[in-house]
Amino acid sequence: MKAQKKETDFKLSSKEDWAEEWSGGNPMLTFDPTLPFFRDIHKLCQHHLPVSSGMRCLEIGCYPGTYMWYFNTYFKHKVSGIEYVDECVPRCKENMASLGIDAEIIHADLFDYKPPAELWDVVASFGFIEHFTDTQDVIQRHLDLLKPGGYLVLVIPNHAGLNGKILKAVDKDKHAIHNLMPYDQMANAVEKTCQAEIIEGGYYGHLGFWNTDLYPKIDKMSTIPYYASKVPLYILERIAPYVVPNTQFFAPNSALIAKKL
Repeated sequence: MKAQKKETDFKLSSKEDWAEEWSGGNPMLTFDPTLPFFRDIHKLCQHHLPVSSGMRCLEIGCYPGTYMWYFNTYFKHKVSGIEYVDECVPRCKENMASLGIDAEIIHADLFDYKPPAELWDVVASFGFIEHFTDTQDVIQRHLDLLKPGGYLVLVIPNHAGLNGKILKAVDKDKHAIHNLMPYDQMANAVEKTCQAEIIEGGYYGHLGFWNTDLYPKIDKMSTIPYYASKVPLYILERIAPYVVPNTQFFAPNSALIAKKL
């Protein structure tokens, strides 16, 4: 993904960036949440989010729909999503229909979208807020769409540690469109809104390379270099929970769940 001219002084990425990012076709729509890349986040969500078909969940930046599928499948939530890349909106609708999920896909830019009369019980984003310089403002816009007593779920790649260094070496342009915030910066931004209390948060994943763009590079290698590179990484990700701590340097993800006051 090539760096583009900023749309505004607070957006680190543009609509054109994301149209290019998703131009290669749909990524995965379903996944096993116990796999290393999501295992700890799944435990976090299971520990705090109610399972209820009466709850409504909104994902911000929802294409291709993977996490809407996750909340619908594992928590029975009725799901909605906000997506602002024009060509991704119909594709996301098609993806949800193909999974048999009745999802509302809202074609809007979060920064222009006015909260509806009926707010959501859960508002979530995965890899969204780190593309903005003003973290507090973008989190506030999440909270504006959340009911009092509702749950805010924020998950971002931890580019303040090892993964950020690898991403910079692999793809400098992609590295440049990220706010390399540590967990404390995200947590402080939530607290400064004075509208939400963090229930749990921190670094998650122990060790993993899925947020570095390393795997797409490896996937293009010929057979011998492919296996010589991928097998050791595969093994590392699976033994990491037993030998590597979740720290700012090693963990691939930062995440938190907060409750709106």
